[in-house]
Amino acid sequence: MRRLMEGIAIVAVAALAGCATTQPPERIQDAIATKNRHMPEYVAEANEALETSGHPDAERLTGMGTRLRDGLAALNQWAQGETEGETE
Repeated sequence: MRRLMEGIAIVAVAALAGCATTQPPERIQDAIATKNRHMPEYVAEANEALETSGHPDAERLTGMGTRLRDGLAALNQWAQGETEGETE
């Protein structure tokens, strides 16, 4: 679980670093949208499992999942061409 979350975070950071000044290619936009569509559910399930399992790092890992979900949402917003000040 932790490695999966770290891998997704690395991909998200790499996407941001590579596309800092230009719009990402459509295939990247589609991949980000797909991840963003499913990430909230995955994070919620993982956080619930961590909390009920009594995992010693549950608090830290649930925070990582939540930040990852929020980061991907922001990345998706950028990939769709929305700017920081725009509202939905």
